[in-house]
Order: sequence, then structure tokens, then C-alpha cells
Amino acid sequence: MHLEKLVTLLKPFDRQRLKRLKEFIQSPYFGIAPGCVFLLTRLVKLHPAFPISKMNPQYIGRSIPRLSTVGKQTNAASHLLKAIELFIAQEEWQKDTTVVARYTLRGFKQMQLDEYFDKHFKKQMKLISEKREQDFDMFYERHLLTELSLNTFSARLNRTAQNNLMPVLQTLDEFCALKKLRYLCEALNRQQVLGTVYNNQHISTILKILEPYTNPHNTYVYLFVNVYRMMEETTYPESSIYYGLLKQFIEKQKNETPSPALCEAADYALNNCLRWYNKGYEEAGTEYLWWIEWKRKNNLLFENEKLMPVTFRNIISIAVISKLSAAEIENLINTYAPHLPLEQHDTYLAFAKGLYNYSAKKYKQAIRFLLQAQAKEEVVFNCIIRQWHFKCLYKYDPNDTDALLVNLHSFEKYLLRNKAALHNRFELYRLFTQYALLLIKHPAHTLNEPLKDLQEQKYFPAKLWLLQQFTAKNKKPVHIAHR
Repeated sequence: MHLEKLVTLLKPFDRQRLKRLKEFIQSPYFGIAPGCVFLLTRLVKLHPAFPISKMNPQYIGRSIPRLSTVGKQTNAASHLLKAIELFIAQEEWQKDTTVVARYTLRGFKQMQLDEYFDKHFKKQMKLISEKREQDFDMFYERHLLTELSLNTFSARLNRTAQNNLMPVLQTLDEFCALKKLRYLCEALNRQQVLGTVYNNQHISTILKILEPYTNPHNTYVYLFVNVYRMMEETTYPESSIYYGLLKQFIEKQKNETPSPALCEAADYALNNCLRWYNKGYEEAGTEYLWWIEWKRKNNLLFENEKLMPVTFRNIISIAVISKLSAAEIENLINTYAPHLPLEQHDTYLAFAKGLYNYSAKKYKQAIRFLLQAQAKEEVVFNCIIRQWHFKCLYKYDPNDTDALLVNLHSFEKYLLRNKAALHNRFELYRLFTQYALLLIKHPAHTLNEPLKDLQEQKYFPAKLWLLQQFTAKNKKPVHIAHR
């Protein structure tokens, strides 16, 4: 299409923005060539369809005599493109009132209007200090304004002891500390989830710099200092102290739309719950479900009305292990399954129905649904399905040793085939098959030794379930401890 770049740029404009663009282009202040004005006026009439028949050079040439040739039209279009880009930048610039105020102050300084500068500087600094969302953009803005007030020609004329640069350095340190803290939170999260490199050698200095702002009145700093402390703790009770402060703060914001800072902190809190749940703390699973519901109520859980399949899997698995009622689990499935991506819907729904029937003690139906769950190349999910399949078989008939042994043998071969893909999870699932085999083979009166060994073993998926089955078979109470 003729003038395709220009058409592409104009198509997303709505009626109001087009009107503002025309006013911008027609303003003599910007010195835009008349040919651009004529061309835009013509194109606005064709917006948004831009029929090809009316976009050919001959038609435009007849409509705009001063743009009679392809060369003139192309030249006008190039200048108009630059003008539209300037308009877009101008609109975005005007949205950020803090930036506009800073440039106004800079203008006052350049014109040596010191009285105007001082008045507006104090007003702007007060506005910034009163903003509840003291994120690093606000810290940066405060630093830039401080720098502007102390590092200009007029300021340099004031050669006295009062004209020192320490406020500039202090505000720079505060901005850098908050920015780095935010990145350290994400770096620590990735290290815990993915095993990436993480170094926190400067964290004590960072927290010391931010200490004056670490209170509920400075939302952003307060949230992310507690996020970092929550994640860095190596024990569940210590981590729970900072987790509790986060949850308590976020719970109080009941009648407000969650800010970006609250949303980000909530994601870290949810991931922290999952982290400790995966280490064997089942109470963290209950907290995970609380955050899921919080996100749903605040329209933060779905992206384009779709739910990540792994999130759906976690919701249902945790609900079952946390011993929610069958009715509650069914409600969770009905609420979240419709939001699964179409290509993964059937597999994850079959998995969820399998777990629902397990919770309802309908083990035969549960087995049938788990067999329908085909995770294809998702090795970890396949291991989860196989583990639940064994649980159902055992609960259905613990005396059918032949079927149970065949199931475990198949599971072990699958683990060996996919050892590389499982990485460190291989050993965790191998422990499950190892103790499940002992559960099947050992008579009740010989379970004391393997039971003691299982109690002392590190946590792995379904360890607590195995302890419960050993206990039931051994007819003795078992103290279940976290390791």
C-alpha cells in the first residue's frame, strides 16, 4: 500500500487522539510544513479503513494539488511521520507530572528565576514525599530534583559551607539501594527456583540505608524489605515472621485496587508459600490457596482469561493434600478449569478429576481419570501423575501386590529414562519408589526398621503419605517431623 508506514502508525489512533493530533500538527508553534497538514487532513477522513482505492498516488494527487507527485507525497509523509512521533512523545511526557515539574524547574533555573524555582521546588519535594507509593521512580525523581537545586550555576555562585553536595549523594545512595534491593529480591527468587547465581554481599548496607523508610507509611520500601527478609530466611518459622508482616499489610488494603507494588509483593509471597510447601510444610499450602483466592478476587490471577496449567495443578494438589472436602475441591475445579488453555485443558482436567475422586475415596474412578491424563513430554508432571496413580492403587487394594509392583517397576524405568531431564528431582522420586517398595514387601511385624529410616529421611514428595501408610500397616503412631 502507498504510504504504508504512515497508515500503520495512524490505525491504532482513536477519534479523540486523532483530534489532538490534528491540533498538534496545525499549531504554528511546531513549524510543521503545510504539506503535512494537508496530508493528515486527507488521511483522517480515510481512517481507520484506509481503502486501497483511495490511497493510490493519483487519487491523493487529485485530492491535494500541492502533493501531485509520488515524490512530494513521500516527502510529506516522511515529515508527517516524524511529527506524529513527536506528538506521541509529547503525550507520554505530559502524563508524567513529576517529569513535567522537573523540566519546569530546570527552565526556571536556566532563566535564573530563583524565586520561582525555590517556591516550586519546595512544593514538588513535598508532593513527592507525600506519595504513598515511594518506589524507585520517586526516589530517583527526588535525587534529580536535589541535584538540580545544588548543582546549577546559581548554586555554584553560593560558595559557602551551606552549599554542600551531601544531600545529592544521600538521595543517590537511597535510590540505588532501593533499585538494587528490588533486583536482589528477583535474583534470590530465581536462585531458589532455578538455581541461578546470586550474591548478597551488600545487603546489610542496603538495608541500613533504607532503614528510615522501612515502615508502613512508605509502601514500596516496606514491602520489598520484608519480601527480601522473608525469602532469605532458611527456616520456616523465621521466614513466617516477615511473611506475616506482608500478609497483614496487604490484608488491610481491602477497599483499594492493589497497586503494582502490592501485586509484585503478593507474587513473591505466593511463591514463598509454594517453596515451603514443597519442603514439607503443609500449612504453607493453605496460605498458597489464600493468595490464589486473593488474586482471583482482585482480577490478578488470569491473563487474558487464561490460567497457567501449573498453577491449576498446584491448586488442586494442595487442596487434596490439605484435606479440603471433596465439595470444596469440586468447587475449585469448576472455578478454575474453564480458564485452562484449550490445548492442555483435557489432560489437566483429567488429573484434577483423578485427585477429586481420590479425596472422595472413589479410588477406582480416580485411577481411570489419572490414566486419561497424558502429559506427553512434561516429565515432572508425568512423575506427579504416576505417584498419584500408585497412591490410588494402594488405597484401592493394598494387598494386590502384583499390580502395585508392576506399577512401581514401570515408574522406576520411567525415572531412569528421564534422569537427565529430572535433574535433582530424580533422587526425590527414587526415594518414593524405594520406600513404596518396602511398604508393599515388608510384613507388618518387620516395618519398625524401615519406618525409623523413613522418619529420618529428608523430605521428598509424598513422604508424609508414606509415613501414614506405614503407620496404618504397623498399627503404631508415628511422630511426623519436618527434615
